[in-house]
Amino acid sequence: MNESMFLSNLSAVKSYCNDIVCFYSDNDPYVKYEAEKEFADTITENQIMISGGGHLNTESNYTEFKELLDYL
Repeated sequence: MNESMFLSNLSAVKSYCNDIVCFYSDNDPYVKYEAEKEFADTITENQIMISGGGHLNTESNYTEFKELLDYL
């Protein structure tokens, strides 16, 4: 994991926000699904799994974040 993104008490994130949504994919080439799911489960029940989204970036041909627009 990128050390600059590491939090020692991830569950404390909940206290900073009223509404957290976690978006992740089932085939990220850099982050294992199990790690994504554990992260999401720790911070929120409001999760959106994007099938085939890769790393949710242009490298994965993910150029539109329609799920985010749908949520907003």
